[in-house]
Amino acid sequence: MPADSILDQELQPYIRFADQLQFHNWRTPLRIITDYLLLYVLEGTCRLVMENDEAHTVETGQFCFVEPGTVHRFEAEGDVELLSLHMDWFPSAASPRPGLLVPVEPGKAVDAAGLQPGLVRFADIVIPPVPQPPGSEWLAETMRKLVAHRHGGNAVDQLQAQLHAMEIVLYLVKTYAAPNTRGNSLQWVPSYMQYRLSEPLSVEEMARKALMSPSSFTHRFRRKFGLPPHQYLLKLRLQYATELLGATDLPLQAIAESCGFSSVHHFSKMYKQHIGYPPGKTRQQQQ
Repeated sequence: MPADSILDQELQPYIRFADQLQFHNWRTPLRIITDYLLLYVLEGTCRLVMENDEAHTVETGQFCFVEPGTVHRFEAEGDVELLSLHMDWFPSAASPRPGLLVPVEPGKAVDAAGLQPGLVRFADIVIPPVPQPPGSEWLAETMRKLVAHRHGGNAVDQLQAQLHAMEIVLYLVKTYAAPNTRGNSLQWVPSYMQYRLSEPLSVEEMARKALMSPSSFTHRFRRKFGLPPHQYLLKLRLQYATELLGATDLPLQAIAESCGFSSVHHFSKMYKQHIGYPPGKTRQQQQ
């Protein structure tokens, strides 16, 4: 996949939802969103839990950022109050636009029609799940203004809200899009691998997105994560395969395809080599 730049894309912010929300003992099901979500915690603490059980705590005064297509859920004990902003960043050809939330069931295909492009497609921007931008006070205040105008009753209010949406997207892109963003940190790579588990994924492609040579990328990756990129990717694929073996009745062929293996034979061989026994035994043990 080409390492495109977000700076070469047409950005067309469009507000899908904006409000101030309150929850008590908040817990969402596993899901994806079809657009971009920016949360600001006014009071309380919540947790963003990713599909691979990676968890991020978001406390009062912090932001949370979720991209389209990212499998995740939210949870919070007690009371939490949030500013919630859903936006399209790119022009949408879908008419009508898809719903904001799509539930995810293990082993079942997700209907991702109308999904906005994710930032993993671009080589020069990475926004972490819990961003800590230098202008956080400005960003929080702009979100407050956007929500207030969004609930106004006239066209001027709606235009003002849309102007704030453009300011927010412009600010995030200017803050996080830089030629060396991916080169300075490889923290984005595991999530990118998770996103592409079912597809062929080469070191050369990841190195290109990191704006590095393959040898430099491999060296830095191994130093940071303790394994070469191809071994780390294999570990993720085997972990996901183990989850599917225990949680679904999918045939081995479907699991092999979902986890990016070229054939059932290759899947079974790698599984036995690294786990110690064939995938069928894992399924028997977990039933």
